[in-house]
Amino acid sequence: MGQTVVMNKTVVIKKNQGFSLMEMVIALVILGIISLAIGSYLQLGAEGYISTVSRDRVQSQARFALEKMTREIRHAAPNSLASTGNCVSFYPIHLAGFTLGNARMMNIELVPTIGTAEQWQTITGSDQLALAAGLGNAAEYAAQAFKINRVNAGPDGNGTVLVNVIAPLDNRSPANRAYAYGQPVSFCLEANVLRRKSGNSSAVIAEQVSGFDVAVSGKGLENNSMVHINLAFQDGRTGERFSYEHTVQVINVL
Repeated sequence: MGQTVVMNKTVVIKKNQGFSLMEMVIALVILGIISLAIGSYLQLGAEGYISTVSRDRVQSQARFALEKMTREIRHAAPNSLASTGNCVSFYPIHLAGFTLGNARMMNIELVPTIGTAEQWQTITGSDQLALAAGLGNAAEYAAQAFKINRVNAGPDGNGTVLVNVIAPLDNRSPANRAYAYGQPVSFCLEANVLRRKSGNSSAVIAEQVSGFDVAVSGKGLENNSMVHINLAFQDGRTGERFSYEHTVQVINVL
């Protein structure tokens, strides 16, 4: 008889085991600490970048404001500068020249030195342009505004111009100089904003300005005027304060 062999097979099934609650809590705590460290590092870097940009913006405004004021003040008419509180004002030179012969007339022959004869002749009936020479201060510029009616070419095409004014020019310039100037220009601080004003126009020059002090020295018949500017800025983000001291020399060529 044949034998029947029965073989028993044992099947072993392994169950996949997950993380325990304690392991998950520890992992979450470690992940939170790492995330907090990375976030703080990124926040510190972002704040440093934003503060640097804010600081650079304030300093750029300061550089622009000082450059703007310096360029314009240097071209002020002699002795026309005046400072009151948080403002500095002056009369800007548009054109200049030497007078020939008797300057106390309605028609003045003039040799252009700033601006060509052609540029002088473009002045026609301007109520914002006046002619003066040797004035002593800003008040005299305001009072003795000899308005230009018209400008014609000089005789025989010799490069001079004939300037017709509404009243004879009281020329007190030792060198017989004359200046055509326009409406006064002023730089004033108003509610932490530095503005440039001329006539009815007003333009913002800089913001976040915490201080603007101007002093003018060297008036009269001296050979120059010195404009001392103290400009201060307050960074609204960082709270930092920046102070600038600048001096502008204006040649009083009379």
